[in-house]
Amino acid sequence: MTCKPFLFLIAWAFTSIHAQPAPLLNNPCLTEEFSGAKFCDSSLSDEARVQDIIDRLSWEEKVDLVGDQMQPSIPSIGLNNYSWWNEASTGVATSDEANIATTKFAFPITTGMSFNRTLWHATGTHIGREARALMNDGKLFSTFWAPVVNLAREPRWGRNIEVPSEDPYQSGEYAVQFVQGFQEAPEDPDHVQASACCKHFIANEMEDSSEVGYHDDRNHVDSQITQQDLMDSYMPPFQACVEEGRVTSLMCSYNAVNGVPSCANDWLLNTLARDEWGFEGAIVSDCDADRDVFESHNFTETPEESVQKILRAGTDVDCGHFIKENLESALNKDVITMDDIDLSIARQFSLRMRLSHFDESPLQTISMDEVCSDAGVELSHDGLRQSAALLKNEDGTLPLNADETKSVAVIGPNSELGQATASYYGPPNHCLGDFTLVDAIQAFVKNTTTIAGIDKVLSEDTSGIPAAVEAAKKADQVVLAVGTDLTWAKEAHDAASIAFTDAQAQLIKEVSAAAAKPVVLVLFTATPLDLTDVLANDKIGAVLHVGQPSVTIVSAGDLLFGKTSPAGRLVQTVYKKEYQDQISIFDFNMRPGPSGTNPGRTYRFFTGEPVVPFGFGLSYTTFDYQVVGGAKTFDLKEVKELLDNEENAMPKRITARGSDGYVVRVTNTGDMDADEVVLGFVTPPGAGVNGTPLKQLFNFERVHVKAGESVEVTLIPALTDFTVVNADGVREALAGEYSFEFGVRGLAFTDFNVRVQ
Repeated sequence: MTCKPFLFLIAWAFTSIHAQPAPLLNNPCLTEEFSGAKFCDSSLSDEARVQDIIDRLSWEEKVDLVGDQMQPSIPSIGLNNYSWWNEASTGVATSDEANIATTKFAFPITTGMSFNRTLWHATGTHIGREARALMNDGKLFSTFWAPVVNLAREPRWGRNIEVPSEDPYQSGEYAVQFVQGFQEAPEDPDHVQASACCKHFIANEMEDSSEVGYHDDRNHVDSQITQQDLMDSYMPPFQACVEEGRVTSLMCSYNAVNGVPSCANDWLLNTLARDEWGFEGAIVSDCDADRDVFESHNFTETPEESVQKILRAGTDVDCGHFIKENLESALNKDVITMDDIDLSIARQFSLRMRLSHFDESPLQTISMDEVCSDAGVELSHDGLRQSAALLKNEDGTLPLNADETKSVAVIGPNSELGQATASYYGPPNHCLGDFTLVDAIQAFVKNTTTIAGIDKVLSEDTSGIPAAVEAAKKADQVVLAVGTDLTWAKEAHDAASIAFTDAQAQLIKEVSAAAAKPVVLVLFTATPLDLTDVLANDKIGAVLHVGQPSVTIVSAGDLLFGKTSPAGRLVQTVYKKEYQDQISIFDFNMRPGPSGTNPGRTYRFFTGEPVVPFGFGLSYTTFDYQVVGGAKTFDLKEVKELLDNEENAMPKRITARGSDGYVVRVTNTGDMDADEVVLGFVTPPGAGVNGTPLKQLFNFERVHVKAGESVEVTLIPALTDFTVVNADGVREALAGEYSFEFGVRGLAFTDFNVRVQ
């Protein structure tokens, strides 16, 4: 009898050991075979340790390291296989085999609308800690291909869902906060918690599109961009990611830029990223982008020459097999040298040193308790609460009163959208629950029903609309759930239109007309759809834009029923549907130009009248702004000194010294405590002339203001905000009258003129 518990423990241990797969990551320095090796000696420099690794590698191992993102085991240094490709844009993606749930967050096109650096940093931090916990538990690798910081420069781009803004400054701020949170942990400031990767470098904002007589895709397109637009719009988010975010990886993109494929672009990867910005990490290719250098862009005459261009441009890891297939031939033909190969390997292992793959670190104490923690789940819910933008609210349609609302009918093709988008660059398994807008409303009004009316966002089948109209007539309150999903636009698929389908437009019109009360329209979309008719429809009382929140849509109930006030602001200009006929998706320039009747891109250069402007968003309360501090003049001396002393093509964004900034007193003049996003825009002298931006965001701050109280916000410009990029792509100091605006016209707004000389 006494031996049975002991035998049970032996059986349990045997079963547990054999039921668990081997850990994905291993530290050879903890083994007897390698503990005395130089690469395991932490008293040596990383350079010396990495050189010892390179000296031990066989030729076959070197080929595997340079030539594939999924690297087999390396017996000469005792390492298991390793994959550089892991995803974490909206939460850590684990394999279906692992079946481990992680925390799912809203997409950046939603959380960007929060204009909250603290939220972005906290989101990056939590995802990074879950990543490290999974590494420590033997379930995951260490390098993650997130975040995406390309611009939402084109409303039809399929991957707008993955990016935080059309504005280069805001996109850079998002990158800085997410990356710092993801990579840096207080337990060990000397090592990297998990490696982030800013992608796709550069000008990747087109997937697969056709226009009359022409078709192109991301693998073949040569993005022709003026040097002015390249340096002024496309580069700043990546510069911020490297210089301020201290990101440890970059991804070169499929496309070419002005004739040179990104993954073979020495100026882009070496001169700019490494030499000027100080990038010290590893550069990975988008998957098969190295092959595209030769086969799609026909950049060289032979594959061996492409290998040379790619390695010497600074691409270190091939997500594909092109390098592996042609590396030995390139070496034998003296097109490359062993030094070219060793340099890429050295950069890989320098990063793995920083990830503590060969050391013991306090980061290894981060446990699985971090994964799906209560705090993390609450943070994911808060992402939508802070981000949704209220675009219309006539006669106090919102917030709804849960006690007085007898029944709600949720109508539209997105009424149950949630789980369908969860695994797109996020966790296929998550711990939030498969929530939809129906669940969000049902938490407040039990008698909530749903009917699609149209079963899919792109369907033109209107046969279900009469039933939806009847449901609207019977309900006390109607909520329309319309917009787009991943069938409309996603990776490898650009949107065909920025207008509602005819069927959705008919559904909106007929359901709103039939409802007894003004309808609430909840808009799910990463494609900025023309809202002209929606905003003009007096039967639609309110419009709440939620972007693409996936299952975090459950927290929309808190906004709809007034537990908190919306404070999000649009991060994409909403254009009229005719815009798509005025500008080619293949025109990568931002300023008004030759394609069609090109009126320019984004709020910085668009010369037309937007349906809804960048930065717009209403509240359940009202605010008043007053500028109470700030110099009326500014001396360009420091700006000129910065430019004169800056040897690099792109000067750093340095806060304007000698200025206390502009102090804005924000007063909540309503009766509800609420957050307010204070946006600071600057209009330079000569706006709209010779490529000078019409205006641009120079800073922002999100604050909480109690009803009847005031908060002072200080927004400080950078020295580069008193410059303009000329036609050659060079920044120049610009004297004259600057107009500083705080807020968006029609909302809380005030301006302040400054003479700069």
